[in-house]
Amino acid sequence: MAGTRVAASKGERTRRRIVGHATLLMYEKGYARTTVDDVIAAADVTKGSFYFHFSSKEELGYAVIESASEHILGRLKELIDRPGLTPYERVEAMLKGIQGIAESADCSRGCIIGNLALETCNSGAGFRDRIARAFRSWSELIAGELEEMRKAGELPPEFDCAAYADFAVSALEGGIMISKVTLDPAPMRSSVDLILKHLARMKESVSAPQGRARGREQRRGR
Repeated sequence: MAGTRVAASKGERTRRRIVGHATLLMYEKGYARTTVDDVIAAADVTKGSFYFHFSSKEELGYAVIESASEHILGRLKELIDRPGLTPYERVEAMLKGIQGIAESADCSRGCIIGNLALETCNSGAGFRDRIARAFRSWSELIAGELEEMRKAGELPPEFDCAAYADFAVSALEGGIMISKVTLDPAPMRSSVDLILKHLARMKESVSAPQGRARGREQRRGR
């Protein structure tokens, strides 16, 4: 039994190492220019070991998308799990968190999910579905916080939280792409700042009439 657990643990470590090196190579060279031999050499595994874990380069690409998505989603959940944050501050933490991941590589790498979306979207449903799920998971996390703002009366009752969250992810990914091309973080920072300023203005515009209404009620009560 113990031997089985050790073997499984070693196998999982090998798989993670292959995916990790493949992710770095695909960041640097793209999916098409990254070969299985490149990955085998970088991960220092045998060809037999590689094909034990992955039946094809395509399956490896799927694993890279899923691993990167889980890593980013986990990072976002850590950022919003800090005590004392308001829903608006949690949205801000998520957007700036994704921005920080891109900036940590001087913007030159962009977003691995966005990169693979552009390169592999016509390669079949396997890629499209996994990339769509990745973007959707980030959008749903943001939409959840927007819904908390709406329930608290900080956004209009008719505010479409899901649509706005999709817009926020799209704007951020567009900013990351332009920052990658220009090697300048300004477009990405502008995308984040504009989204947050727009939310803040909506929050203020909704809260102000409510505050005035409460004031009138208090004066009438006196």
